[in-house]
Amino acid sequence: MKDTGVDLAVLSEIGNKITVLPPTGNFHPQIVKIFKARNAAINSGEGIDWGTAEALAFATLIDEGNHIRISGQDVERGTFSHRHAHVFYQDRDGCYVPINAIAKENSTRTFIASNSHLSEYAVLGYEFGYAQADPSTLVLWEAQFGDFANGAQIMID
Repeated sequence: MKDTGVDLAVLSEIGNKITVLPPTGNFHPQIVKIFKARNAAINSGEGIDWGTAEALAFATLIDEGNHIRISGQDVERGTFSHRHAHVFYQDRDGCYVPINAIAKENSTRTFIASNSHLSEYAVLGYEFGYAQADPSTLVLWEAQFGDFANGAQIMID
């Protein structure tokens, strides 16, 4: 059985990298508040929410040399606004992807959150093929609600 634990010191280091927004970015005040709370939770070890825990899990996998791709409707923000995988600038085009602060320089092992359209059969089929291409990639398809899986049922079967 593979040991899946991560040392607390590594979690703390990774957590501090993925919960601090770059000072050169102009981000929405509510997003800044969320990331400050996440960073405080990392440093205190208390009150770590679902989005922070998920980001830590993804970031530790990237740190170990894996690649992560998640797709689905609204996965960048998260269905219930919990993820904030892409943090959009308020004063220019583009976004900051906090989890990619862990990717090693010149590494192809990164985190991709890709919002997809509601053609579940096609999207899940694409993601299945993507997963088959590289065994070091964790590919996730997120269906916001159970009824979205209905359109992909043939692919699931």
